[in-house]
Amino acid sequence: MKTNEQRCLLANGCKVAGTAQCNDNCSHFIAIHGRSGNGGRVAAAGTPADYRLLTLANSPARESQAKVYRVIADYVATFERQFEADAPRIKSLYLYSESPGTGKTTTASMVLNEWIRRHYIGSLKRNQQPLQVPAYFLDINEWQTEYNLATMTNDDSAMAKIKATIQRTQQTPFLVIDDVGVRSASEAFRSYVHAIINHRTANGLPTVYTSNLPIEDMARVFDARLYDRMRDQCAFLEFGGESKRGRR
Repeated sequence: MKTNEQRCLLANGCKVAGTAQCNDNCSHFIAIHGRSGNGGRVAAAGTPADYRLLTLANSPARESQAKVYRVIADYVATFERQFEADAPRIKSLYLYSESPGTGKTTTASMVLNEWIRRHYIGSLKRNQQPLQVPAYFLDINEWQTEYNLATMTNDDSAMAKIKATIQRTQQTPFLVIDDVGVRSASEAFRSYVHAIINHRTANGLPTVYTSNLPIEDMARVFDARLYDRMRDQCAFLEFGGESKRGRR
């Protein structure tokens, strides 16, 4: 059975990690992971279950993508700017590799976790109330499937959920959009994606994209306007190597 030190995002730097005080009744553990260890802010962010404990220190992609992770470390350090009103804008990231399974989703999830962790600790240090959902993970392929089913069946309830997701992803301080551009999209769905990205770009909200397509292809998959928005204040990082899936 894992100890809380092994299954809490706050363990790195926590004074009580590994001690008797590090247990399921810790208020900070509950805030991040919930009483069951499967809730809290990490679950509310929609992070896939397999990635909810990843940090910059323990990411399994760190060794194989050492060059990328040197940039990622500097990027994560900019997260302190979220508390500074006049600080330079926190950029977006576009994580790309032609081959699947090279660690893009792993890395995007880790970066999202680091945002949650740093937002929570930084808020408490400043005597502020941490947001319940400071970040969100959107699997755009899964979301597109939900949208297609909703439109095919004329399901008003499902469409209401689609619209709620649009609002959530527009407003959350930090967003991951996973597997962007892997499928062709209808004009209506493209307009929804554009509404999310346009709102975030216009309001200076950082977004991390993952894709098996170079960012230039977004002009073809979506349109030139969306491509132009995606690359605004966005750093492009290419992942090398072959798929590591099935080797964990």
